[in-house]
Amino acid sequence: MNSPSEFDTVAARFEAIRADSDRTPDALVPRSIMRAIAAGLFRAPTLRRTNPLKSRQQRDLWGRLADEATARPEHVGFVLLGDGGLRELAERLGVRPKTLAGHLTSWRRTRPRMLQAYSGRKVGGVAPLLAVQVPVATDLVLWAALTRSILDAGDGRVPHPLLVADAAERLAMLGTTGPAYETWPLLDDAVGDLGAAIVRKGGDPPRRRLETGRQT
Repeated sequence: MNSPSEFDTVAARFEAIRADSDRTPDALVPRSIMRAIAAGLFRAPTLRRTNPLKSRQQRDLWGRLADEATARPEHVGFVLLGDGGLRELAERLGVRPKTLAGHLTSWRRTRPRMLQAYSGRKVGGVAPLLAVQVPVATDLVLWAALTRSILDAGDGRVPHPLLVADAAERLAMLGTTGPAYETWPLLDDAVGDLGAAIVRKGGDPPRRRLETGRQT
């Protein structure tokens, strides 16, 4: 399987963070965080000035693509494809290749881009699809890995995965990332601030996974 150089670069960054933390990918960025990123990605288009998802079918397809892009933390927001290319991805997402191609083109044109597609060298006049990337997912997997690798300045523990998940879902909805917080109370405060930012954009903040007891 060939992979684009862009994937190799960010995968190496993830691996460096993982190696420094001396944990497995799943221990560093557990499934709860990956599911939270996918959930935020699914809801994010509703906060855009112009929602690019015009139908339920498009929303469902985008949700399935977000799930694929967050299937494994070490894939850092990429969906890597084999020789089947576009047809393989269409089969995985349960849609016709022609329909998928049209949506991929549309979502690449959004600002900021909802996704990026990478093709290989042309064979018989056709450039095979190598991978699809959801850039926000890439940024947030790296952010979550870094956040989970930093020991809390107060108690010496890594941030609770559900607290990181709460922040990651809200960040995904807003299409951004945040700093790596040195204490869990700072991260907890950030979750509240991100929820307020979502409200200002006309959205509803997701329900928290971890209630720390600090919010009044």
